[in-house]
Amino acid sequence: MKTPAPADLHRWSEELARNPASLAFLPLARAYRRLGRRDLALQLCLRGLDHHPTHVEAHALLALLHFEAGDRSRAAEEWATVLRLKPGNFEALRGMGFRYLEQNDITRARQHLERAALIRPEDTTVQEALRLIRHREGAAARARPEPSVLRTPRAEPPAATAPPSAQPPAREPAPWTPPPAPEPAAATPPPPRPPAPRPAAPLELPPDPTTLFDPLMGAGPLVGVLLLDRRGLVLAGSMRTEGATLEDLGAIIGAAIDEAIRTVEHLALGDWRSLVLQSDAAVLQVAPVTADALIIVAARHGTPMGWILRASAQAAALAEPYVGAGV
Repeated sequence: MKTPAPADLHRWSEELARNPASLAFLPLARAYRRLGRRDLALQLCLRGLDHHPTHVEAHALLALLHFEAGDRSRAAEEWATVLRLKPGNFEALRGMGFRYLEQNDITRARQHLERAALIRPEDTTVQEALRLIRHREGAAARARPEPSVLRTPRAEPPAATAPPSAQPPAREPAPWTPPPAPEPAAATPPPPRPPAPRPAAPLELPPDPTTLFDPLMGAGPLVGVLLLDRRGLVLAGSMRTEGATLEDLGAIIGAAIDEAIRTVEHLALGDWRSLVLQSDAAVLQVAPVTADALIIVAARHGTPMGWILRASAQAAALAEPYVGAGV
């Protein structure tokens, strides 16, 4: 591991002092990690992500710092964020694979590690982990009980008979008598019919659409959650705004989203998955729920991006049945 030059540390520090939003936070955080100052590296990553919440390399470095500090749960959260932003990131695939392996979730561990092996087949740690998974799967298969096999009993040889001269004289068979007639059995009542299946209960939706996301609003730094259609019309949710109605806010954000989608399509970057908008007071994370609806999650400035992404996933889960009901 190369030791950073003091001149580089000084240059990056001065650049951050002049411009707190500078990307110099990333090489400076990496340098402090090499020097063993992981606490400073962690603070730099968190501050840098306040200005650049979708920076993949910063989330990957933050995951590594959490992992080295022994906080594997937070490390897994950051790796999951990296995979949402960049599904083919090797470090995140390897990290999540090891995390699932520790939890004995063999299926998910193999899925992530096999994808990582396709990216870097020469990585010995990934290959060793895959060998361990194959060993565990083989041991589990050997431990399963074999199916029982129906065996036909072997016929016994006939018993030896004495010669005719030695056999006792045959007795006269007893006269045959008919067996007694069986008593009539009591009539068996027919089995009861299974109950008819009950119709599925109708989907219960809140009578007031502004309360759809109230389960998320009880705690945390959320400013509001909105469900919009493609025209920017508010379908459900609420948001604390100053000087603007929800319809005005939906129209403004809808126009910004349309412009971002056109840009993505023009650059041939594929389907869009999320969009982050920043202001002085809040951070807005936008994600599609269906082809015709999207979710906007607004949180106070400085909220960790991983927390916002989790809140967005929970909001989408609440919105899907609402959109599916054709409301």
